[in-house]
Amino acid sequence: MEFNQYKANAMKKLNYAKSEGLVDEGVIEVLSAFNSHPDIFTTSSCAGRLQLIVLPDIGRKDSVELRKTWHRPVEFKEVKEALDNLDIPANSIVIFQGQSPIFHIACRTMELAQKFRGIVHSQGWKYSSLITGNEDKWVVEILSANRIDNLLYREGVIDSPDDV
Repeated sequence: MEFNQYKANAMKKLNYAKSEGLVDEGVIEVLSAFNSHPDIFTTSSCAGRLQLIVLPDIGRKDSVELRKTWHRPVEFKEVKEALDNLDIPANSIVIFQGQSPIFHIACRTMELAQKFRGIVHSQGWKYSSLITGNEDKWVVEILSANRIDNLLYREGVIDSPDDV
């Protein structure tokens, strides 16, 4: 498939997702800016997310269970309520995690993809990289190094400030 057809298909999917409220509000303007360029289009995006994850112990990434996700700012009481409603196995831990926005951008040429990656990298998106490519399109993942991992619960003890 040729680049213009890939872009047309992606724009059709994006427009449908927007009409269904499936696109994070916080990135719609950014997506519009990227997609206005004739040689670039977005394939996926996320405005960032906050999540509660449960795992049997620190370092056991193979057993992570995602329990609650938000794609917007949240109040402490929402997190506390979600935490109170979790069924947490004995000896497990709960981590409150904040992940930065992520974008996947398809570029018409490898040269444009490399230039684009260099620009976003110089603007602080340090984990950005060229992740795939072929003669029709090259995909750059835009990701920052910003992330928060906060241990909230371990071995039956909730570690949360009651005065917030």
